[in-house]
Amino acid sequence: MPSARQNLWPMLLGWLMLLLTYLGALLIVLSDSVALRVGGGLFFAFKGLTWLVTFFAVLVRPRLGWRLFVGRYRYDSSQHHFWRAMLQAFTRFWWELPQLWTGYMVSQWRVIFGQIDRVESLGGITFAIAEKSPGGMSMGMSLGPYVNIWLPEEVIGDFDRHVRLHSGQLLMHEFGHTVDSMRWGWLYLPVIGLPSLLSQWVELVTRGSRHQHRHLYAERWANRNAQHYFGIKMRDLQA
Repeated sequence: MPSARQNLWPMLLGWLMLLLTYLGALLIVLSDSVALRVGGGLFFAFKGLTWLVTFFAVLVRPRLGWRLFVGRYRYDSSQHHFWRAMLQAFTRFWWELPQLWTGYMVSQWRVIFGQIDRVESLGGITFAIAEKSPGGMSMGMSLGPYVNIWLPEEVIGDFDRHVRLHSGQLLMHEFGHTVDSMRWGWLYLPVIGLPSLLSQWVELVTRGSRHQHRHLYAERWANRNAQHYFGIKMRDLQA
């Protein structure tokens, strides 16, 4: 079991970084530069939209909406990952801000429209899960610490065990993308997210005859990250 220190220090660091982000945005709004004031104003406008969507999600489906909200402040509580939790707390609210906001909003919108069946947490990452997806679809999308997942089956029992034994290849792979989110920060969307999305689209259009999504560098990186974290050999791991 993780010690109180393992949970306390990442939490305190996370709140400190969040406070510094707000203070930085406020100073920008109060600056003499028109461009900076516009940027700061957009930050607070996006925050206002975030709170509005959160309110409706919690109103419509209280348990799921609340679990997604709390996920913003969850860090890796595993016994041997104290420094990983500290890194999550340090990067989440400024270095990963674009994908944090996008991932959170996508997840809460799915709650509002009844497209999520359960919300789970693993290693400081929040999974928004749709079970028994139409046509047996198995798909994932990782944005910051939020992973949106569509599974053909139900998640039964302990989530950590399910990840490792059942839908693990997909779930662990998407978890691997979250590691690159911490590494790349504001560059994650142009370097990882958009190329991955485009690659997936090309594979669908060509039906895999001219391009296989799993060969993309971003997908190989995600597999390596997942293999390192979970200690489990990933399929399609390219040399």
